[in-house]
Amino acid sequence: MFAKKLLAGSVFMFAAGSVAAMPTDLADLESDDGDQVFADVSEGQYSDTYASYVTLTDTDGDLDDSNVTLLAEYANLASGNSFGIYDQNTGEELSLFTGGTDVNTGVTISFDLATGEATNLTTEESAEVGSTFGFYIDNGDGNKYYSDPEMNDGFDPALIYDTVGTSGEGLFGSNLVVAFEDQEAGDRDYNDLVVGLTDVEAVPEPGTLALFGMGLLGMGAAARRKS
Repeated sequence: MFAKKLLAGSVFMFAAGSVAAMPTDLADLESDDGDQVFADVSEGQYSDTYASYVTLTDTDGDLDDSNVTLLAEYANLASGNSFGIYDQNTGEELSLFTGGTDVNTGVTISFDLATGEATNLTTEESAEVGSTFGFYIDNGDGNKYYSDPEMNDGFDPALIYDTVGTSGEGLFGSNLVVAFEDQEAGDRDYNDLVVGLTDVEAVPEPGTLALFGMGLLGMGAAARRKS
């Protein structure tokens, strides 16, 4: 999965034409007007984890939960977009935000670690998604995309940024920020729906270190050829 996400990023970063570079740095995430979505975030401060799934870190058995906030939404399909989490094994889904939700709206997901049940405390809806889960966006136009590219025939619609240690950047103390593209044939600016989550961490993809090692070796070989 990591390989697909990394290769997809490379394609968009180096493709010529109108497709923008994939904003793997949170500071590069822009509004449709070209403004920085999070003006107080500095370059190099928070980066894409290349993950597809996250896991709950609040697991002490006392109010195990995660707060989720809709941070930004720049989408023509905003009125129809809905967002939620899903279990990668069972496919069970839990809706968190529906079309027309106002930016800065927050919900809390409560987790029952014994049963694997997660509950949206605002709607009181529940689903057995476990404490390790992915994300989905349903654009209301007949398409639903998942944070795992393998579930979208290789299309990677989501960037998951590590934002541990946030303070004062408009991220509501989020440990992770998830930025979605809501159309496969879209502009790939990943600003169509942006959410922040507390008390979670990215699940490392298999082969991460190996792929980065291969990349460094390739860069070294290229440098030697130029010298």
